[in-house]
Amino acid sequence: MSIWKLPAALIMVAMVTGCGPSDNPSADAASDQAITTNDAATDNQAGSSGHNAPVLDIGTEESLQQSLGQVRSSLPEDQRIEFDQSVKLIMDVEPQRLHGMTAEQVLAAGRELHQRINGG
Repeated sequence: MSIWKLPAALIMVAMVTGCGPSDNPSADAASDQAITTNDAATDNQAGSSGHNAPVLDIGTEESLQQSLGQVRSSLPEDQRIEFDQSVKLIMDVEPQRLHGMTAEQVLAAGRELHQRINGG
């Protein structure tokens, strides 16, 4: 998948993951065990929330969709819409910047880009 198709992939992730808890707790446990972190990328980006936070992987369509779901689900429900909007904004301006970012870093970068673009 081309990285430029992220909005469609993001919509699919939102549709699949929903905004609430999963109906399949064993699947959640399995995905929690499958979360990978990129300590080097996490250490190099400001605002890191820790070494065990899930990070985005834009390498392949599958890794992108899986990591988007994992990173998004690590947030409280009330921050997920802002996360989705931040991902879209970053993809429009600096798509490669997403690789290795945690949820908190995506939110911070989205806020920063929004302020820079809107002049305030």
